Amino acid sequence: MISRKGKLPMERVKFYTAEIVIGLQFLHSNGIVHCDLKPDNILVDMDGHIKICDFGLSAEGLFGEKMICRLSGTPGYRAPEVLIMNDYNAGADWWSFGVITYEMATGNLPFAPSVSALREVSTIKSSKPDYPSHMSQEMLDLLSKLLEIDQNKRLGVKGNIREHPFYATIKWKRMEKRRVKTPFRPKKPSAGELPAISPGFPADSSKREKVEELSYVASTWNCQE
Repeated sequence: MISRKGKLPMERVKFYTAEIVIGLQFLHSNGIVHCDLKPDNILVDMDGHIKICDFGLSAEGLFGEKMICRLSGTPGYRAPEVLIMNDYNAGADWWSFGVITYEMATGNLPFAPSVSALREVSTIKSSKPDYPSHMSQEMLDLLSKLLEIDQNKRLGVKGNIREHPFYATIKWKRMEKRRVKTPFRPKKPSAGELPAISPGFPADSSKREKVEELSYVASTWNCQE
């Protein structure tokens, strides 16, 4: 899982977000909108590459102008059009991607999350993200175009995000083929090395396995050295 504890070095932000871009464009080209993009659903594999996971809320068959209308996602990462129950498609994922990029770069969310959709959209419309003074112009421009309230003007929907100056040094073809050196490789065991866990426990609690003794990757694991 991408860390929520503190900002990441800018080269890592560029690498990770570029790989997320590749993943999102692949999904969208196949008519799939994730609908719940957030750090919890972005994993780093044993080679240090990004994996987008948890498609439980995703929508399929969204080609062309086809849209959906439903409240989904996680507070703090939901696009304005999702919060007010307007029709939406891939643009909602690009908003969430903008929130994640901001969080990687600053260690904070751009807008205060709320369990109330109305309160959350009100916050988005009435306030602006706090952009640090040291933030590069390229990053500032990227974030402002991703966190665009109008989904039709949002980068990713309008224009090719790969051509943005922030990604000027990215070799997209090499990255698609996983030929770019990753900035970090986890030291945790791979999923294939973890012990198999039975889907259920016996009714007799005395025969239950001791879950605390099983190897696992904690939800609070920080993917930094």
